[in-house]
Amino acid sequence: MRHLTAVLGWPIAHSKSPVLHDAAFAAVGLDAVMVPCAVPPDPPARLLAAVRGLAAVDALGASVTVPHKQTVVAACDQLSPLAAAVGAVNCLVFVDGAVHGHNTDVDGFVDGLRAAAVPLAGAAIVLGGGGAARAVAAGLGAAGLTTAVFARRPEAVTWTAAAPWTALPAHLGDAALVVDATSAGLDDAADAALAAAMPWAALAPTAAVASLIYHRPTRFLTAAAARGHRTVDGRAMLVYQAARAFTLWTGVAAPTAAMAAALDASR
Repeated sequence: MRHLTAVLGWPIAHSKSPVLHDAAFAAVGLDAVMVPCAVPPDPPARLLAAVRGLAAVDALGASVTVPHKQTVVAACDQLSPLAAAVGAVNCLVFVDGAVHGHNTDVDGFVDGLRAAAVPLAGAAIVLGGGGAARAVAAGLGAAGLTTAVFARRPEAVTWTAAAPWTALPAHLGDAALVVDATSAGLDDAADAALAAAMPWAALAPTAAVASLIYHRPTRFLTAAAARGHRTVDGRAMLVYQAARAFTLWTGVAAPTAAMAAALDASR
């Protein structure tokens, strides 16, 4: 019997999750498929119905992407401690009709840094105040780094005490890692503005710079690389969060090399 998984989002055509998971299923010889499901955010009951429908047909699980990672929490019967801590779910596991919510973004980001041989020690700076920044900060904190969050509108960040961008230069000299967890890289103009606004001269030459964007090289990372910094793009996080989801669904170690190769081939 072919097993079903899904990825839920809006829009969904751009998602690489089916590429990653279908490659993983093939690599381990599991007869399974991931189906992209476009689920509009309004009304929220549509998302709940989609989740319950997947549980009812005994799907293995589902990935959840924007804009549903916070909303889907209400559809879960049980949350992992990590998902509860960050208030977001990106992975659903269906167990006897019950919906278990997990967050693999947090550990997936750290796994990606480890795979890229980025030292996980010292101070880290996270740019952004949204859900992605929250997941990154949680992962880095759990890995033992001292993490500071900087946002354009720090007063709007409710999950931590964020600092304003104007305070950034004073902290860059001690940072071992800077993570762009904003959405600027999705827009050419915003990406260019972020790269131009970054006070690169204040950043220690040995610091690594990471981004969560995986669709293309961002100007932010390009500027960092031009200054000699080690850079890590969002492909690593994408692969390793998917790998953790795969293992939650199947109980099998994820074939990360096959997943990464499939992602690179799809670009």
